[in-house]
Amino acid sequence: MNQERTVGRILGFAAGFLGVFILMGIFFIAASLAVPVPAEIRAAAPPSGFLRAPLDFLGFLGSTAFLAYWVARRSTRKGWHRVLQVFVLVFGAQTFMTQIETAYFVEAFPLLQGSFEIYRMILRGGLWAFGAAVAATLLAGGFRGSEALPESRFSLDLPRTLSRMAVLGAAYIALYMLFGYFLAWQSESVRLFYSGSTEKLGFLAQWGGSFMDKPEIPVFQWFRGCLWVLCLVPLFHGFSGSRRELVVLSGLALGLLPTAQLAFPNPLMPPAVSLAHFWEVSISTGMLGALAALWMPSKRKV
Repeated sequence: MNQERTVGRILGFAAGFLGVFILMGIFFIAASLAVPVPAEIRAAAPPSGFLRAPLDFLGFLGSTAFLAYWVARRSTRKGWHRVLQVFVLVFGAQTFMTQIETAYFVEAFPLLQGSFEIYRMILRGGLWAFGAAVAATLLAGGFRGSEALPESRFSLDLPRTLSRMAVLGAAYIALYMLFGYFLAWQSESVRLFYSGSTEKLGFLAQWGGSFMDKPEIPVFQWFRGCLWVLCLVPLFHGFSGSRRELVVLSGLALGLLPTAQLAFPNPLMPPAVSLAHFWEVSISTGMLGALAALWMPSKRKV
């Protein structure tokens, strides 16, 4: 009986995931048509990213659909509250957090200078994330009025949440610096793209030069670290699964949502640079998400 029930759950999840995947594909195409990429930027894209078509699209869409549907299935919220819960995570981690860093380092991307494309990317991502959240909520049964909702297994105390978010923001600075140098900066393509030289300085020399050029980097990245964690707060506050499941889901969400899109042909950077950033960001932010889930929310007393 237990085996049949397990098989039924797996099949039910697979069917729901497939439905979300198809609906998200439709919403993605609709958002791209509603807010198209300018022709001059499309023309600058290489023939392929670090994954060839259609693997890039399937990987991006599949990972987003899987994570959004997982969140919606485990949510203790109903209707539009569940939509908001999924939207904050997908839009926040996939679009907003990535584009504020693009804006900060905009001098590295000549195609974006003197244009409104960053704002258009945020709008495009917002439309797509809203459609993804509605699709995931719909297929997870979040709009059924008669659905009996489980209780959230976690709670968030405001003073504890703010203090631990500040500590996690500091931890993100360390992750950003370590993985930025020891993973991304080891790529000759990355060094050439950002500095115009393949010379590899030591850890302290490299970051010392970066802080001389942009002394506000630690504050900016601390702020980003806090915002990464903030993307997870609605998930923490309305999650019906175990702590272990929450840790895995949070790590995968912050690891894959910002990075799966790097597999596409990217007009802003070569495929080798995109691949280096994929590994750098997916591991560092994934670790931050898992740590936040392990440390921030308190187990609700029954």
